[in-house]
Amino acid sequence: MRTLICPLVRRLLRSPLFWILAFAALMRVTGLFWGLPHADGWDDDGFAPRNFLTALALTWAPGSYFTYPPLHAFVLLPLTLPGAALALAQAPSLSQADVIAAITQPFYMTWFSLAARLVSLAMSLGIIWTMGRMAELVADRRAGLLAAAACALGVGLTYYGQVSNLDVPYLFWSSLALLALMRAMVERQTRWLWQAALLAAAAIATKDQAYAVFALSLPLALLLWFAADAWPRAQARRVLTTLGGAALLAGLLLLLVDGALTNPSGFAKRIAFLAGPASHDYAAYVAGPSGWWALLGDMAAHFGQGSGAGVLMLAALGVAWRLRDRRDAARWVAGLLPLLAIVSFTLCFNFAALRSDDRFLLPQGVFASVYVGIAAARLLEFALARRPAPAWRSVQAALAVLALFAAYACAAVPAAMGNDPRYDAEAWMRAHIRPGGSIETYGQNFYLPRFPEQARVSRVGQGALKVRNPLPNVMEVLAPFEAVEQRRPRYILVADRWARRYLAADTQPGPGRVHPENQKGWFAETGARAYFAALYAGRMPYRQVDAAAPRRAFWDEGHIHESLNETVRIFERA
Repeated sequence: MRTLICPLVRRLLRSPLFWILAFAALMRVTGLFWGLPHADGWDDDGFAPRNFLTALALTWAPGSYFTYPPLHAFVLLPLTLPGAALALAQAPSLSQADVIAAITQPFYMTWFSLAARLVSLAMSLGIIWTMGRMAELVADRRAGLLAAAACALGVGLTYYGQVSNLDVPYLFWSSLALLALMRAMVERQTRWLWQAALLAAAAIATKDQAYAVFALSLPLALLLWFAADAWPRAQARRVLTTLGGAALLAGLLLLLVDGALTNPSGFAKRIAFLAGPASHDYAAYVAGPSGWWALLGDMAAHFGQGSGAGVLMLAALGVAWRLRDRRDAARWVAGLLPLLAIVSFTLCFNFAALRSDDRFLLPQGVFASVYVGIAAARLLEFALARRPAPAWRSVQAALAVLALFAAYACAAVPAAMGNDPRYDAEAWMRAHIRPGGSIETYGQNFYLPRFPEQARVSRVGQGALKVRNPLPNVMEVLAPFEAVEQRRPRYILVADRWARRYLAADTQPGPGRVHPENQKGWFAETGARAYFAALYAGRMPYRQVDAAAPRRAFWDEGHIHESLNETVRIFERA
């Protein structure tokens, strides 16, 4: 056994790809334990520790539905099933209230969160490997290693690769699907078409927006393949038969997993919800050319921040090189597939949903790394061919500087998680709140720190109690925010990012932009707006006693998905 392990270890330690993946894994260690142990997660819109259970419960319940498809819930099930079984065994009864009370205890929720985050970490490393494999397939090994490095240095993937959101899982399956199609073209093997179709179905069955990766890219790539390469035309019957069979099987499996065949009414409700309130209520741009142009401008600003301008230039160079290199028709078309996926997602999702959130720009950043790697490899090759040492060293130095800036930006993510302002708020509460001290708070679970056990915590809101995610030892109150004098809590804890909905100014947005529909609703809540404005301005009988804010030191202050580096304020009754 030792004779087998030692050569394997030596081979790994000599592999540049191993060190790229090791760096990426290191950037994700902090996130595994971020905010844990806890009865819920701090990752906004996370699929764990709770939502995956809801997906399993509702997808096939007649007439019911859950926001997301259930495939990733099945992926998590083997890792979480022992914890769920233990929680059920310890519940006083199998009534819904007792089961929920038992399973939402911090021990089980922490177990589920860790399991989901470990899966995200593994899948994010799989995405990095896949981007490297794509570049190697259409260029060379050096391009593959540099593409993997560029992908590992993506800030968005660094964050989402250590939380339980579905963005990394669906991109994992999407990336593998595109790689399979690229291999079908380059290797001229129709068996890869089966994998491409089934993996694309897995991506959509993980998160519906994955459809936008394939909607234009797959048909356009296949058309280009037939037009540019003689082999698929010569094997047209075989290729088309395989494509038809693979698409039919993948479609049937997708409908089965999604519940469309077993729960058609619930499936129809889910699609209507996704096409309606889930997207329409959050649209931040005008539907039309002016909104699309504003959205593209915000995308450019997002990718151009920090050292991103240099990375954008490399990506553009990589695309230009792939367009010019037509020596092998199949390889030429395969090399365009990541670009087609970027265009497809932008047109079919961003322009349709009219949103440019960090997670909705993740596919573009991930797939662009293929071209960054190709461009970096070609620049190094060009400098080597010219052979003056200064040129070679200049290219190396320029790429190293870009990589260092990107690594610094990536490292800011785990640093922000390790120094989360909520930890400071928790420390203040442990030090200052006496047994029985009353705390009033607001907003969803992911905005909130963990409260001390000796406190009496009530969460006030105006939405229905049954749709709230319960937290142990937190009393849910249905009441107007502004009626605080009737409740008279000793302390009020509020997250700035949540309160922004009521503190935001009702001004005209810029050209091509609109206030989302949900924000318009918050503008109409005049009582709540007056209350929070007065609380923050010190016009209430409460004074601010703690403001747990991001630590402005060595690391940049990054904000991602309303979860990272957000200030939490504590007010005490004067």
